[in-house]
Amino acid sequence: MPRQRINIGDITAEALTVVDRNGFDALSLSSVAEQLEVGPSALYTHLDGLDGLRYLVAVHATNNLASQLRNAAIGTSGDTALNAMGTAYRTFAQTHPGQFASTLLPPRSTEDELSQANHSLDDIFALVYGADGLDPAQAHLAARSTRSAIHGFLALEHTSGTTPTHDEEYDHLLQTLQRGIAR
Repeated sequence: MPRQRINIGDITAEALTVVDRNGFDALSLSSVAEQLEVGPSALYTHLDGLDGLRYLVAVHATNNLASQLRNAAIGTSGDTALNAMGTAYRTFAQTHPGQFASTLLPPRSTEDELSQANHSLDDIFALVYGADGLDPAQAHLAARSTRSAIHGFLALEHTSGTTPTHDEEYDHLLQTLQRGIAR
């Protein structure tokens, strides 16, 4: 039987599938290799072990989240934009819980790919706030504060499970953020 040829794109796609299906904690070289029908050692050609695989997933998941937020923000402004981005953020966390969990992985440095992906999330919020009239420094502060609050709520929800009261609490959080930024 000929050896299966794989590339980093194959590994990434399968790893994202594994975490979406089984959770970020279930990600392993073996689980991805098995789905690709190769031995785990074949993955070492493309990445540096489990840490490298987890990092790869975190970068791609954070970029996927940024893409969803960017799409949600298009054609909106003000409170509508914040609601659209907040809804997209929560939908991503609930639809892709394994990918969302990976976004909690810390960057390796202030300039690595994961750090850049995190900055792109902040930049989306900052662009929306800048378009609403905040100066660049204030837009950046508002973006970081908003993203921290949303991400923190969703991280807590991720670990405790979603309950019917969370919908009301999340709406309250978004309204509180809107009021704070309006000041």
